[in-house]
Amino acid sequence: MEKFEILYSVLKELHNEGVLDKCVLIGSWCQDFYRQKFENSSQIPLATTTDADLLIPKRIKSQVNVADIMKKVGFEIDFDNMSGLMIFMKKDFKFEFLTDVGAKRDQTVHKFPNLKINAQELRYMTIPQNYNYVQRFRDILIRLPEPEAFALHKIIVSARRRNLVKRDKDIATVFGLLKYFETKEQHVKRLYEIYNEMIPPWRKTIDSALEKSGLYPDGKAMFEALGFR
Repeated sequence: MEKFEILYSVLKELHNEGVLDKCVLIGSWCQDFYRQKFENSSQIPLATTTDADLLIPKRIKSQVNVADIMKKVGFEIDFDNMSGLMIFMKKDFKFEFLTDVGAKRDQTVHKFPNLKINAQELRYMTIPQNYNYVQRFRDILIRLPEPEAFALHKIIVSARRRNLVKRDKDIATVFGLLKYFETKEQHVKRLYEIYNEMIPPWRKTIDSALEKSGLYPDGKAMFEALGFR
């Protein structure tokens, strides 16, 4: 609970400064918000992480000193000597800012002079960037990936994991979400829509990851198992 309150303190300050609505919260903490939205279902795993990630669009125009906001709520800045990336730490809680790599091949660190921070570029960030919604929590509004997009993104990320423990954790999260979706036609339909809107190489990555995970032999089998016709 303490970690969640640390996360909330950051989101609250970013909301107050008019930045939060332009960004997307990604990563495992989304699961806690999905639970609150969807009947507090035990099929959706709770977050068990000390990391939080916020996705920033490269075209953001806000003029806000985000680094000072992080310091205000008790975070210290830790610079990665190799990349120059700014990582924000509070006790054992880590907060990072991410952005999409775009058309570039290399993942680097992107500077946001208007926000006084930089962010790690990562592939596949267009998924949460393009498929998200706004959810109210307490006195703030948070932009989150659509749960169906979150699941598909997790499948792709799992395929790129070198850490087998984290890969298995991703797969367990996906399995829980799919079990929640399978009796709810609107979720399965949306999962199918987002999957079909992805470029063929991404669908291929999803199919391959599903096969390796043992969940389903491929993407088509996943939708059939979920009862989509």
